[in-house]
Amino acid sequence: MDQVEMVVVQESELPGGPVRVGAVLSRYRSSYQVRWEDDGTEVTLTIGGRNNFAPRGSLRHQFLLDPASVTTMFDRDPVGIVFRLLREHESAMARSTSVEKRQSGMTRSKIREKLASVGLDPDQVRAHWKLIDGRLSNSDDVDQTGKGASATFRWKSPKRHRPEASEQSKIDHAVSTPLESEDEHPTTATPASVAEKGPVEDDVREAGRVVRPSGELPTEAHQSEPAELHAAPGQTLTAIVGPQPLAVKAASLPGRLAEATGADASRSLSYYLSKPLAVGAQLGRMNNKQLEDLITDLEEGDAAAASALLLALPRQSAVVDRAAALSRESATLLLTSAAAEIQAYAEPEPDVITAAAALLRRVSRTDNLSTGAISPLITLASIVAAKQAQDAVPVIDGVAVILGRLLPLMSRDERNAVDLDHLAPLVAPLPFTRAGGRAALIAAVGKVRVKSVLQDAWWAGATLDDLAGCATGVLGAVTSLPEVAARYLHPLVLRELAVTESRRRLTFLLGLPGEFVAGLPSDAVVAAFHRVAAGDPVVAGWTGALGQEQRVETLRRTAERAAAASAAADQRAEAAEGRATVLADRCAQLEETLRAEHRRASSLRSAQDRQIQIDVIRSLADLAAEVEELAVEQTSPETLVERVRALVSAQALEPIGQAGQKLTFDPTVHEPIVGVPTAGSAVTVIRPGYHWHPSGEDILIEKALVTTT
Repeated sequence: MDQVEMVVVQESELPGGPVRVGAVLSRYRSSYQVRWEDDGTEVTLTIGGRNNFAPRGSLRHQFLLDPASVTTMFDRDPVGIVFRLLREHESAMARSTSVEKRQSGMTRSKIREKLASVGLDPDQVRAHWKLIDGRLSNSDDVDQTGKGASATFRWKSPKRHRPEASEQSKIDHAVSTPLESEDEHPTTATPASVAEKGPVEDDVREAGRVVRPSGELPTEAHQSEPAELHAAPGQTLTAIVGPQPLAVKAASLPGRLAEATGADASRSLSYYLSKPLAVGAQLGRMNNKQLEDLITDLEEGDAAAASALLLALPRQSAVVDRAAALSRESATLLLTSAAAEIQAYAEPEPDVITAAAALLRRVSRTDNLSTGAISPLITLASIVAAKQAQDAVPVIDGVAVILGRLLPLMSRDERNAVDLDHLAPLVAPLPFTRAGGRAALIAAVGKVRVKSVLQDAWWAGATLDDLAGCATGVLGAVTSLPEVAARYLHPLVLRELAVTESRRRLTFLLGLPGEFVAGLPSDAVVAAFHRVAAGDPVVAGWTGALGQEQRVETLRRTAERAAAASAAADQRAEAAEGRATVLADRCAQLEETLRAEHRRASSLRSAQDRQIQIDVIRSLADLAAEVEELAVEQTSPETLVERVRALVSAQALEPIGQAGQKLTFDPTVHEPIVGVPTAGSAVTVIRPGYHWHPSGEDILIEKALVTTT
């Protein structure tokens, strides 16, 4: 027997945050060695607190990953969930070393406790309990012991004739062995087939005898051969559903299928298992009596293979409902084989498409699929949707629900291999419902790759009413994303606000979840109120009251703003007054400094003026003394002039001409005293003028006096 893969699910530290899943590698006492699936790291931890223990694929595992999905599953099929608990309990008890435990069942109170342990509300369970109790007491798959409150219920294991054991013919029961007892940790389950809704085809009879369907399975002459079944190394579908006899017996399943369909009797069981859709289409032409004869008294391996092939029966039948459920591995390999078969056809026949839809419908009602089934599910659903259009909506909806449960369970490599964007067109025709497949799949994609939900195809055709209803369920985690709200929710709300004319729709809009209305412009809401108020006195009263309150609120806010502005102005005035005082003090200091500088400058100027006067008087005194000295000595006029000019030259004075000298007239340095000379005309200097050159400057002190005669 295969062992159940046990996993640890660690809750997030933040409310609503993502959980971590890790495979249990080993256990020592109360410690577990775990490898996390998100980053591949290995840790040692104990169970308790945020760490929870569960078999992979069990109902408890599903609850720990996504509590809301268990609630949705229970609402859709409460009896199926209870039967799943019975199977999980039976699977765990079958491995117990205690005979008493192996023979124990579950009471009604124990069933309720188990349902509560996976997050189901007691009121929700109570609402469905009448249906559950009736099915428990009347189902052929459940064995009841005792009556009343003490009655116990056990899941019946399928009774098969077991062939002689050998290494080459061991039967894979597809029941796993848990690491712990069921009381401590729930174990994995193998769900039973759920009865399919739809009309039951009457047995085909003629003159009191059964009419055998005619026609053969498609052969190489009619279609291309489907690829061989893909499986893990060393594993095939026949190894999963059971070994085949070494020699074909007349009562074997291949022989019966050949007899029933008119196919070649030499065909092996693997041939039929590689064409489950074509076989299912052929079996659909048989009535219930013929189907009963086909599967009665088969060896266990053949019986398991027959159960797999019957899942593609394109009509409802009690024979299918009583067939044993497939293990997770068997279901995955069956879907893989069906996907390979349908892809091999150049143009699948309508009955093959119908068989594929029937297979998807039945498989989607079970909870025992592995993540390996994701790819074949997508392949089959895409082809069925393309061929059957609107008739395939219920089938695709069921597949979407299953994909919604499986996608979060994928490993990192599996997530990278799946094209999530390819799923959006597949579910686009589906309606948005709270428990429907479209909402479940979008929610799962949001957990796996949040950016993918921003593809417009996911939201095509969505209405505000649809999304508002789904937002209270599993889709709420996606609609609460700001990017989704801004891109898809707010435009719908604004469009509805622009046309709302009834109180009912206005109330609906006011009751939307917060993410739908957060950040909407208030003008649009006010306009909607006034539009409805125009024809509804009740809303008109609301609007009037709200208007008065709004005016009061506006005045209050205005007063608050004025008070705040006044306080700010007072603060600014105080600050300005302080600055003015500082500036006044600074100005006084500057004035005093200026006065001091002025006094120093005035004193310096006076000293300079006095020095200039002294210098001038000294020069004049020197000149007078020199002239007097020369006069006493009766010096010649030429010598006197020469000595005077030497004195003035020492004071940086430059003469302009000499007395009696002939020059050309320059009005800038000559002053005529006789005549009106023109520039450049000849003139005679009467008295020379002087230029002063202090520190390289040229200052005209006196013009030379000239005459034209």
